[in-house]
Amino acid sequence: MGKSDDKDVAVAETYSHSSLEEEEEEEDYDEEDSIGSNDDEEAQPPFWKQHWPAMFIAFLAAVTGHLYNQQQQQSSSSFLFAPNESTNRHPYVEDFVRTANISFCPTISSPNKRHLKTMDFYIPQEYFTTLQQFYQADEAQDDMYETLHYKKLPSDPNFACLQEQQRKASSSAIKFKGTSYYYKTPSLGEIYPDLANNQEVGSTNAAGPKSRQRKLQQPPLDFTGFAAKFVNLSPNTVLLHWDGKGGVDENKRLVGEIPPFESLGTATMPGHSFHVTPIYDATTALQRWVLTADSALVYYEPNTHEELKALLHDERDYAKYQRQLVNQAYARDYLISTQRTWLGHFPPRAPLHFMHPAQYIGQEHRIGEDFTLKVISVAPRAFAIDNFLSPEDCQAIVDLSQKQGLQLSTLHTGATAKQMSDLSTRSSSNTWLPRDTNSLTEQIYKKAAQVMQLDPELLQKYHESSAHHHSIAESLQVVRYKRNGEQYQSHHDFVYPSINHRYQPSRFATLLIYLNDVPEGGETRFPRAVNNYNSRGLEIQPKAGQAVLFYNMLEDGNMDDLSHHGSNPTDGHEKWLANLWIWNPIIG
Repeated sequence: MGKSDDKDVAVAETYSHSSLEEEEEEEDYDEEDSIGSNDDEEAQPPFWKQHWPAMFIAFLAAVTGHLYNQQQQQSSSSFLFAPNESTNRHPYVEDFVRTANISFCPTISSPNKRHLKTMDFYIPQEYFTTLQQFYQADEAQDDMYETLHYKKLPSDPNFACLQEQQRKASSSAIKFKGTSYYYKTPSLGEIYPDLANNQEVGSTNAAGPKSRQRKLQQPPLDFTGFAAKFVNLSPNTVLLHWDGKGGVDENKRLVGEIPPFESLGTATMPGHSFHVTPIYDATTALQRWVLTADSALVYYEPNTHEELKALLHDERDYAKYQRQLVNQAYARDYLISTQRTWLGHFPPRAPLHFMHPAQYIGQEHRIGEDFTLKVISVAPRAFAIDNFLSPEDCQAIVDLSQKQGLQLSTLHTGATAKQMSDLSTRSSSNTWLPRDTNSLTEQIYKKAAQVMQLDPELLQKYHESSAHHHSIAESLQVVRYKRNGEQYQSHHDFVYPSINHRYQPSRFATLLIYLNDVPEGGETRFPRAVNNYNSRGLEIQPKAGQAVLFYNMLEDGNMDDLSHHGSNPTDGHEKWLANLWIWNPIIG
């Protein structure tokens, strides 16, 4: 029985005991009165006059009990009450601080990563309370930002600097100046240091050996897709639709629903158009957009700031709206500093997990006696791992999956989206194998922790009911692509979390494990991989037992848009692989 249940029982028992005592007192009183009195019944005072104290106490207890039960039915962290700390929080995130990577002081500590740089951002003064609540939520470990009125001010020195900026501001138009980190994508010269140092590459032609110098230049990529994020700044849930190729009705697709002041993302292409509709009428377009890579962060905002202030009666909804506006301000400055779309939420928080460095193509990392990670892409950060599984283990996973049965693969575009099937995008079938399926699946998780340099315990399941004390790894997904051209168009693995989640959980890394040789077709393709030779990006031919590790996040906490990847159509050969997704910092 939980704590709240114990409290309910305590209230009920208190009320029952007082009622019984009152009944016993009433019975005793009546008996004494009937025995000791010779007066007529007409001379007795009215019943309510005799028992009004007990009746008042009973009424008060009933009202108190009702109000308490109503409170328990609501979120336990209503803004009237202090937040409840999670009793199932994993020690790994016990000291998690969401605001650790921002500063409002004149200086910020130097980044400890090679490609992390500092950047300034500016937040309007009107959002001071929202910034204050970020610090208060960290200190109270209020994981869903459910408390709005905390009992004390934050003790973080950065908040003191924020207060000092507010005190010194000569005008409300002056914005708060903050500092954070951003990830700088390595240049081609860093990715190919030999070429940058003018090392000559040999080639052979009809006239015999001849030296030439390869030009250090990114070829024009034939894929121009990107991630787009749609933010609903209205008090109503809306449906997001893709208008489809050519705007033809039969090509239209439902992307998902976006709750008030939440967001939803999808992979798209330049020129694709989207629209939102009311949830009760999918035929009425409220607003339409035609996207480009420069306008990949889209806001649906039908009301003015003042109108929303009047419409929103719940303080928590208004606070959520304010957090989106702070995030919008940060996103502008991030775009200016990085030329990348900010797909996350403010405040930015670097991943807690270790990330293998990828400084140049061909760089290797030796992991113990068993594995070597070889850099096959720097942007996105991807590694090849030979002999991750033996051929026998690969076949055993295939056999186990066939025995369990496979279902049509689905699409899932975000934390607020529903899973759906779309054969034009993903035409494979899959099944899921939990870690404890057998000793082989247990061994795969142990190997995954080893190659990723993670604490093995983080991939263990500790508590069924709490994400705070749960494995950071999903079940192993085994996928089959039949030989008749099945494919998975380019997509992202990361998830867009709710703005109301302090941990901002998302898929941090993907471990692909090939379970059979595919001599032709079925390549894993990273179509936007930065390279010096291939307009199709990076393509990997499946080889049984080989694994590919790539990260879905950047070191600054943003999603890595370049992690776009897919599976080329099979060409007469069946393809089997397994996916293992690792989350940061907890599973969502």
